[in-house]
Amino acid sequence: MDVYKVREAKPEEQRELTRLCVRATMHAGHDEAFIDRTMPALTITVPLLSANCVQVAENGTNEVVGVVAVTPTALQGIAQLYGLYVDPTHWKRGIGRVLFGAAVARAKGIKAGALVITAEPSAEGFYKRMGAIRIGEGPFYLSPETILPSLLYVFPRQT
Repeated sequence: MDVYKVREAKPEEQRELTRLCVRATMHAGHDEAFIDRTMPALTITVPLLSANCVQVAENGTNEVVGVVAVTPTALQGIAQLYGLYVDPTHWKRGIGRVLFGAAVARAKGIKAGALVITAEPSAEGFYKRMGAIRIGEGPFYLSPETILPSLLYVFPRQT
């Protein structure tokens, strides 16, 4: 099994990371019209990077193979998984699990005890395997015909 390291994303990686998000979304079965409508949600923004909300996973050759962003919410103790994307050429190698672990660590770092996740429908099973529970669903605000599952991951108690 490959070893992946997680590090803070750099502002100069903004375009590369956004392209990774687009590739992953297209590979999940969405067309260019969907990508065009939802580009604001797929964009890793400079403010996200400047606020240290974004981390990347690198493989052994220091190639960026995934990205995750976690942001605080207005609800005390709850962080939002803003996005988790793995480059499609690296799917099914454990990178998503590594990035999810980094997301949990980041959320704990901002004093959260839970992550709220609005998932791509095909990723719902992944988040459930990580321990998240489905708490509802709703239309994607940028593409209302797309119904997205909402999940909650409550951090296990430390003993």
